[in-house]
Amino acid sequence: MPPSRAPNGVYRKNIPIRFADVDFARILYFPRQFHFLHITMEDFFREVLDIPYAVMLKIDRIGFPTVHLDADFLAPQEFGDEVEVAMRVVEIGKSKVVFGYEVLNKGAVAARCTQTTVAVDPEKWKSIELPAKYRAALEQVKALAGGG
Repeated sequence: MPPSRAPNGVYRKNIPIRFADVDFARILYFPRQFHFLHITMEDFFREVLDIPYAVMLKIDRIGFPTVHLDADFLAPQEFGDEVEVAMRVVEIGKSKVVFGYEVLNKGAVAARCTQTTVAVDPEKWKSIELPAKYRAALEQVKALAGGG
């Protein structure tokens, strides 16, 4: 399955900043940035790996909760802006998958984030080895970025 929606190993998602996303300072409320990352990750699984997130959770019985998150906020993002979230697969371990994000706004990097997730059995909330179909698909995307 060629991940054509992630040329060069980068998946891009445009997200408008809505009124409900900003705080009293009229800029993006920082927890909303993390919500944007999750939207991007969900759509990445569906559009690039061809595995809808709901199927992953309900049928494949696997989840990818965030266990560590680093973020640098470099420029304000305002109501009415449309940001582009660029996502890469940075690292794949036995059960760990690390995603890197750059949030672009008006041609400049507004935020950089690194998200560490772990494959888990959602019934037991215990880490599991990354299933072969997930590993193969993620490694294919990572390899396109020169990281495989």
